[in-house]
Amino acid sequence: MNEEIYKTKFTKTLFALAIGSVGIAGAMSASAATLNNGDVLTIQASTVDGSGYVVLGTGSYFGMDSNKNGVIAKPERVALAQGTTGLTIGKASTTPGDITSTWLFFGNPGTDYLTSAVTGGTATGLNMSGWTVTWNGIPTIPMGSGAWGTGYTSGLANFSWDGNYGSTYTLDYHATVPVGDVSGFGGVQYALHLQGTVQAAPVPEASTYGMMLAGLGLVGFAVRRRKLV
Repeated sequence: MNEEIYKTKFTKTLFALAIGSVGIAGAMSASAATLNNGDVLTIQASTVDGSGYVVLGTGSYFGMDSNKNGVIAKPERVALAQGTTGLTIGKASTTPGDITSTWLFFGNPGTDYLTSAVTGGTATGLNMSGWTVTWNGIPTIPMGSGAWGTGYTSGLANFSWDGNYGSTYTLDYHATVPVGDVSGFGGVQYALHLQGTVQAAPVPEASTYGMMLAGLGLVGFAVRRRKLV
């Protein structure tokens, strides 16, 4: 009888531990989702009105508070299209057009790139200090500082994602065009909104694995030879 009671209590204990561990893992996943190098944030294109320029509120866009009233209204938002690769975590993208396709602002073309890699996650935010704009023939308009508005920190984007690959994310980032910038927009507040899905870093091809294994084999051979000598 005592043995049966012991078995029953032991089984209940194991069950409780299993449930508890699942709950803890779920809570950790929900509270903090970290991106890995090579993960890609795809960019969902903006929806626009009949003019093809005014952003209606869904999809990705950036805005410039050109009248400096602290509010970036819809007419001040610029539509963004799907980029060629999206935003790759842990990788600088020094070629304009890699992240977003060309857009028009005051009739002149521009695009975006990164002078330093983006890293981080939902708990810390994403390091966007290397975010750079090129516009109207000006190759470098730094957008890595000058956060404005409640809840924003210079160089950091607020990032929301549930931690599951293939699901959606939102990224919101605030910066200010440096005073005296050659663009003529020095001191103007800037807001970037990106949304899309998070895709896992691509798995290396078989040939890449083969090269890695061959390299490890050579290292092992060298170590063994040194020991024998």
